[in-house]
Amino acid sequence: MILVTSYENPDLDGTACAVALAELLIQEGEEALAGIFGNLHREAEHVMRTFNLERPLDAALFIDQVDEIILTDASDLRGLSPLIDPQKVTTVIDHRKDYNPDDFPNADFQIELVGSAATLVTEQFIERGFIPGKTAVYLLAGAIVSNTVNFQNKVTTQRDREAFDWLKNQRELPEDFVQQLFESKSTFTPENLFVEIEHDAARFEFGDKHIGIAQLEMVNAQAFMSDFQDQLIEVLRALHQKNKIDYGFLSIVDIDQGRTIFVCEDEYLKNSLSQATGVEWQGYTAYTNGMMMRKEIVPLLRGVIS
Repeated sequence: MILVTSYENPDLDGTACAVALAELLIQEGEEALAGIFGNLHREAEHVMRTFNLERPLDAALFIDQVDEIILTDASDLRGLSPLIDPQKVTTVIDHRKDYNPDDFPNADFQIELVGSAATLVTEQFIERGFIPGKTAVYLLAGAIVSNTVNFQNKVTTQRDREAFDWLKNQRELPEDFVQQLFESKSTFTPENLFVEIEHDAARFEFGDKHIGIAQLEMVNAQAFMSDFQDQLIEVLRALHQKNKIDYGFLSIVDIDQGRTIFVCEDEYLKNSLSQATGVEWQGYTAYTNGMMMRKEIVPLLRGVIS
């Protein structure tokens, strides 16, 4: 039995890759299952619900029966379920620079710097001559659009565009597919603000320092800032205390303006971010020139802090 999975509480990219790659393995005659640990990210939930797609299984229910594990959109132990045995991981597919091959001593690694891990899985369908089903197409296409911010993100490659175009030719996507996708993760209320930001947060070790970085990607980001700016610092403080981190900040990808907004109150981290990215602070807020995603920010920040 092969389990194809991602990190705990996976986003759309991790979910799409797990579901699609398991389908590909089954088409090739393998005994494989896509499973997730925790809860789906709200964007993945929206895609599943809106387009009536089949949900992946709860991996915790059958992890004891698994002989082999394939990780997608995840390449180190951070964020993985503690139920995963690193010795059983045989393949790792990811698209970020920051990873640790020593975490999985028996695994083959495919780490390629494309905009979305879904691009790498889509290319496997193309190379092996198989056609993905509706669920896989919708999830993979959505993940590529989301991760590349509709191909505006600097990490976007020609491979991402070609993979998306190939998927569109396999199944017809709704005309408002992209708009629905971004609106689904741009709606917040005072009641769900902490939960949603915590869900999109990740913890990183920089030497002896523990830094939390939450990332939101949205339309109408300026209206969001106007509505919630005073609460954002309180949310960050609560996250620091709950997750026992030394420093933390919020990164908001402003899809409309093609930039990223940083929110942070700690002077040490603000200075580090200025050195790493060139931003200038106005109180708790700074704006980048062009979009910057968390996967781009982390290695730049690591260079400054480490």
